[in-house]
Amino acid sequence: MAGGYGEKEPDAARPSRLPRPRLLLALIIAIAVLGGIAGLATLTWFDYQATLADWSTNLRLSARLVESHTRAAHGASHAHLGTVIAHLGDRPLADLRASGKDREWLDNLLTSLPHGVGAAIHDERGDPVLAIDRLGLFAANAIQRDYFTRAMKRPDHTVMSAVVPGRGDQGRVIIFSRAIPGGGGRPRGVAEIAINTDYFIGFYRDMQPEPRSIFLVSHTDGGLVARYPLPEATFTRFDTTKAPFTDFAREQAGVFRSTSVVDGIERLVAFRNLTDMEMVVASGTPIEAVFREWEIRSRRNALLFVTAMALMLILAAITSESLRHEARLLTTGERRTRELTNALTEKDVLFQEVHHRVKNNLQVISSLLTMQSLHVTDEKVKATLKDALDRIHSMGLVHQTLYERNLASNVDLGTYFGKLAEALAGSYSSSPGGVTVEVEVEGILDLERAVPLGMLANEVLSNAMKHAFSDGRRGTIWITLMREAGEWHFTVRDNGVGMPDKPGRGIGIGLIRALSRQLGGRSHIFVDEGTVVSVTFPA
Repeated sequence: MAGGYGEKEPDAARPSRLPRPRLLLALIIAIAVLGGIAGLATLTWFDYQATLADWSTNLRLSARLVESHTRAAHGASHAHLGTVIAHLGDRPLADLRASGKDREWLDNLLTSLPHGVGAAIHDERGDPVLAIDRLGLFAANAIQRDYFTRAMKRPDHTVMSAVVPGRGDQGRVIIFSRAIPGGGGRPRGVAEIAINTDYFIGFYRDMQPEPRSIFLVSHTDGGLVARYPLPEATFTRFDTTKAPFTDFAREQAGVFRSTSVVDGIERLVAFRNLTDMEMVVASGTPIEAVFREWEIRSRRNALLFVTAMALMLILAAITSESLRHEARLLTTGERRTRELTNALTEKDVLFQEVHHRVKNNLQVISSLLTMQSLHVTDEKVKATLKDALDRIHSMGLVHQTLYERNLASNVDLGTYFGKLAEALAGSYSSSPGGVTVEVEVEGILDLERAVPLGMLANEVLSNAMKHAFSDGRRGTIWITLMREAGEWHFTVRDNGVGMPDKPGRGIGIGLIRALSRQLGGRSHIFVDEGTVVSVTFPA
């Protein structure tokens, strides 16, 4: 690379400074490192937000399923309790105490309810008048019981109790209750049906959640109805002045991060308030499960970035030593020094030299990756290295085009895309003439946007070469770029097999979208007798 220095100053008078080429190299390295760090941080942040959004959507759907299941249990119990009330008619409740026929009828009704474990009728004083009770739930007066007082306060509704411990090892139950209408609008008693919490727990288990996920049904006053996994038997009520109930109270539905008061695990939780039932349902997944894949991707990206930076620093060190040696040679002749100094004052020459050196550095990187691929046996890794080589080659072509056409910073797009298409066609075509690439591109673009556009074109062409004609068929790929109404319209169309319904897990589509955003534009990928990738960005 051309470089120059002024006349040598006396040691005592000359300020300490890097020679200009080395200063420029240091500046390029600093910009590349800072730009890479900023890019990696931005990519990681957007990936974090996308991961959070995906899990939030899944948890909202899960909360809706919990709501639907809860409402189904409530609806079935409401219908059965309605049948009980209709069966009683206007008969005095006291008559039921000695009625074996009514006891048999109630037992048969309970048998038809899945997970039903008990049923009872209490008079308005809370005394049981008829009960099918295998767990001893309704033996005592119910005037202070949650299921009795809730039903008496809401005569026209079926209400759910908080979880009630069963006798011995009989598990836990939830009691659905409904007031029995009386004269003057005052209830004359309450009918109850108890179901085992296995009705809820079995459903939640069948949803196959992530380990340590939770599903919750609770009253808005904190009374626990159902939870998976079950807490200790002594835990029956939440403190509504603390999380998560302070979060539940803010809005009708939402997603938030919360640390459980039951097991101390931080989770991402989606909830829904069931206002008509005075209840809230929630579904939660541990934060570590939510961001597990994101952390893996972030570590992988960081490793790739560090590796790339290490390669760049090695190349920079080689280049710096070369410049140092060149500087020592230049000091041997004043005439040579003057010629090189004059050359550095020419802006276009400096730009050409920079492009030439960048192209050479990219060529070195390409050679290193090629050598590495010769020692790799894994086909996926080989394919990944080949994709990296193609992307590096697309960047190198930009600088080669500038250098060969003697342009400072504006790329001749017709020449560039012609070379890119020719190189990729030769790299991917399994037989001569198998895939034809037709290029209809004219115009000049600045370097800042030519590089991402070239990488984008490389990505789309590579995908078309690899996947659109993977079965050996012949076909054509059309590349067009035109300027209209203040915008560039870039399109790559093929007549291959088209895109699958579920694209692979590679970075191709994500890279296309990221490069489109870097251009300040928008991308659109669709199938129309083959695959069409269209990108529009400001001119």
